[in-house]
Amino acid sequence: MTRILVRAGKHPATVLSHEQSLSTSRLGVFGSNSGNMLFYSAVFRALSVPDAELVANSYVHERPVHLGRYIARTNEEFDRFVLPMANSYRDTFLPHLERLAKVIEKLTIPVTVVGIGAQLPYGTEFDSLPDEYKRIVTRFTRAVLDRSASIGVRGEYTARMLKYLGFGDEHVRVIGCPSMFGNGPLGPLVRKVGHLRYDSPLAISYTPKVKGVDRLVEANTDRYPNSVIVPQQHHRLALMLWGENPAKVGNKRMPIHTEHPLYENDRMRFFVDASTWVEFMAEQHFAFGTRIHGNVAAVLAGTPAVVLAHDSRTVELAEYHGIPYRLYADLPPDVDAQRLYEEADFDAFLPRQVPTFETYLRFLEHNDLEHVFQPGKENPAYDKAIASANFPGPVHTLMASDAVGRRQVMSRLRWLRQGHDGDLARPAYDFEPPFREPRGYKSLEERVTQLEKELKVQQTFLASWRGRVSRVLRMNGTSTGARR
Repeated sequence: MTRILVRAGKHPATVLSHEQSLSTSRLGVFGSNSGNMLFYSAVFRALSVPDAELVANSYVHERPVHLGRYIARTNEEFDRFVLPMANSYRDTFLPHLERLAKVIEKLTIPVTVVGIGAQLPYGTEFDSLPDEYKRIVTRFTRAVLDRSASIGVRGEYTARMLKYLGFGDEHVRVIGCPSMFGNGPLGPLVRKVGHLRYDSPLAISYTPKVKGVDRLVEANTDRYPNSVIVPQQHHRLALMLWGENPAKVGNKRMPIHTEHPLYENDRMRFFVDASTWVEFMAEQHFAFGTRIHGNVAAVLAGTPAVVLAHDSRTVELAEYHGIPYRLYADLPPDVDAQRLYEEADFDAFLPRQVPTFETYLRFLEHNDLEHVFQPGKENPAYDKAIASANFPGPVHTLMASDAVGRRQVMSRLRWLRQGHDGDLARPAYDFEPPFREPRGYKSLEERVTQLEKELKVQQTFLASWRGRVSRVLRMNGTSTGARR
């Protein structure tokens, strides 16, 4: 059986509670952005042929601890390392990218990168790239290509950047984002209603650092009371689960704190599994916003979406996959969802699906990766495992007033309490009644009795070993005499 290590937070069939999904890692099980779940889940499904075992690496190869041991185990235990990646050619990811490069340089197994992209300000010229950026991107890309036939990038912009750095078309394949290909070619995007209504359910994605996005969210959540926002960062999951506010809220209009009306009215939804996210998006009339994977989740569900592009990665992915997009800088910051819905060309989406899917399959095969879309490699057991898994639904805020929200709050309370034993071990808010011996206190008689018991155990242990040693000595004496 082929064993493949996959860069992912967890196996898509593994069920974790909302609380576990945040606590399992400082950045959440999904690696800081829940959008990562969409593309690594799609890669898992594509490569889960019946005679392969896929294991999630929990992102350990890009963290600065135990790397030597992880490298050794990867070489010893696996036949291949597959890395579904995102906008990893970006300045804030460079330290992680260089650690990955160091790891890959020491691997002796094939390594395949699926869907990496550049994130640069829209219109950036490559001759203005910082030297450190070019050095690390080059090192990582070269390490990968030394162990694979080609590297899969998200779009033409990233391919042009790598060509500028010296990597030609024979080694760089434009494949888009694997999140679009988990279940084969997608169907058309069809408007569910002729016009958005006042009560239409809408899903809005947002990137807090994008200028004007607070006005986009505020205007459209006011216009459409059945709309919700769908955050993706692990900080927002902590906010929704535990009411954990940022250390500083620079813009009170941004829905990133507990006093925001969208938090107080439970109009935020967070997802810790790809399948529940897509199921939710199927119920929406329309999705839009600045997050590429917030809109990918919608089109995977057949829901019309418009990307509000604000950098190179969102533009190149939307163009490659035929997802309708607008440059957010060219629009009023508070643009009405109805305008986006009316002006979008959803007909351009369908013609892109089959050719991009076939390109993706050719990339997998070029790198000797078997996939479930090959004849005889189907794996219905994988789909059955996903369908039967009892995943938690969308996360609600602490202010939720319906039955689902209250049950989630109870779940969080149980997670915090962890039973009476957990209470006894709690260091904070401890209380000692005035007329009771301190917890854990024992009288002199009790301590003497306890010590006597422990002494008896030790004496029994020593007697046992004394007997063993005596037998060994006798056997050695007999053996020595026999040889003489």
